[in-house]
Amino acid sequence: MFRLYFTILTAAAMVACGSDQEQSAQPLPEVEVDAAASLDPAKGIDWYEGSVEEAFAAAKESGKPIYLYWGAVWCPPCHAISATIFTSPEFLERSKLFIPVYLDGDTDNAQAYGEKFGVRGYPTMIVFDSEGVELTRIPGGIDLQAYANVLDLTLNHASSASDVVAALAAGADSLAPADCTLLAYYSWGQDTTILGDADATETFRSMYEACPADMAVERSILYFGWLDKAIAAASAEEDAVPLSDAQKAEALLHVEALLADDDLIGANIFTVLFSGVDYVKALTDADSDKRNELMAEYDKAFDRIAANESVYKRERIYTLVGKIGFERIDDEEAELSSQLQGEIRDMVQWADATTPSVYERQPIINALGNVLDDAGMDDDAKKLLLAELEISKTPYYFMVSIADIEQRAGNVDVAVDWLKQAYDSTTGSATRFQWGYYYLNGLLEMTPEDTQLIHDTTVGLISELQNSGGLYQRPKAQLGRLENNLITWSEENDRAAELAEIRSSVEAVCASASHQDESRATCDAFLKAS
Repeated sequence: MFRLYFTILTAAAMVACGSDQEQSAQPLPEVEVDAAASLDPAKGIDWYEGSVEEAFAAAKESGKPIYLYWGAVWCPPCHAISATIFTSPEFLERSKLFIPVYLDGDTDNAQAYGEKFGVRGYPTMIVFDSEGVELTRIPGGIDLQAYANVLDLTLNHASSASDVVAALAAGADSLAPADCTLLAYYSWGQDTTILGDADATETFRSMYEACPADMAVERSILYFGWLDKAIAAASAEEDAVPLSDAQKAEALLHVEALLADDDLIGANIFTVLFSGVDYVKALTDADSDKRNELMAEYDKAFDRIAANESVYKRERIYTLVGKIGFERIDDEEAELSSQLQGEIRDMVQWADATTPSVYERQPIINALGNVLDDAGMDDDAKKLLLAELEISKTPYYFMVSIADIEQRAGNVDVAVDWLKQAYDSTTGSATRFQWGYYYLNGLLEMTPEDTQLIHDTTVGLISELQNSGGLYQRPKAQLGRLENNLITWSEENDRAAELAEIRSSVEAVCASASHQDESRATCDAFLKAS
């Protein structure tokens, strides 16, 4: 219910798979964890100290583009980016050519800017030209050289990603190499507007086909973007669009080529780690020789990634998600083999012991917790996460996962208490709202009879935010989901009168809160249609 899983899909990676490594991953020597080693690598960058408006004004005056980084202190992918991208000489050198702006999600107006720029979550990295025109959004999950290349494009290339997409939509059938690179390394998952009403499946196909034939890496990234969209369309509950036999045969060749080429694996690391089961199920028949062969190739690729010391540790950990998926390809509830459970425990021990930096532990422990959760190894996960509470600078992040474990074990009171502890220990308007949202959902699900606490928590959450950061972006989206959950709670527990009372109390908050701008409309609309 509360899993903070797969936020890593937009996270930083340092991937450069070697071509000759066939060995299995070997545990590295253990080192003592130093809880004091908490230096934030992002502090090495000369971040602009003024407001966002002042940064854009400075960019216009200086002629420099803006690099805007939107993150949060608790966000594991943000920590991964700081530990890889932001410490690399390639980035540090290029950052001097930009005006780098760091916008923490809890700073004044951060969520309003998130809404203005149409972003979805942390981390988001946007490059604007000196006139304030958005050029591109950069995903964290690319290797360091590719990241540097994209920054170079924004310094030397006039086109924006949205202009290139618009040209394709208008009928262009070829892309310049720079435009192909720009689209291949665009952060599609962190932009709510660039595709507009266009069909995403067709758009990715057109991008792939328009790229120069000799750009194998970039074409592969866009091809698998198309394949992800096509498989999703084929499995849609309504108006499904099945893959044709020709499309399946073509896709199978692309997947086989991907798994045989470590350069392509490096460029498509998250696709390899997380989409393998979907691809195999969509492209092969159950129990067929082809399915078994493809699964064996995936297993070899996972082992090469896990053994490759140049791959960021988090991605090496997530090879286990792929292995878990394939062991359960025919039965999602199947018990994992003792061999795989042993691999998981070895990985946990190695990664835990070899990550002394408190700052970098955030993405690593999060990844280990997610793997253990996927594996159903709750006892191991609980032990790991409880120990991390004594080390982490943001322990509330892991308390939500501990609550989830306790809920599955039937320990409702303990689970709710963990959610409350997490909420009570947060700071910052957006962060407090997010963890209050987790706590309130826990109350609705586990103690639905506690109507007064549910009322007070709901009203308190909205009041605090409307008197601090306002209802924008992430909190605004969470409020919409909370509204649906409250309506469901009312319907399932015959709480119409209590819901009406919550609505009435929130109305009073909206009228008297300090934020009487556009976020007032969001506040006023809460439960209005219930």
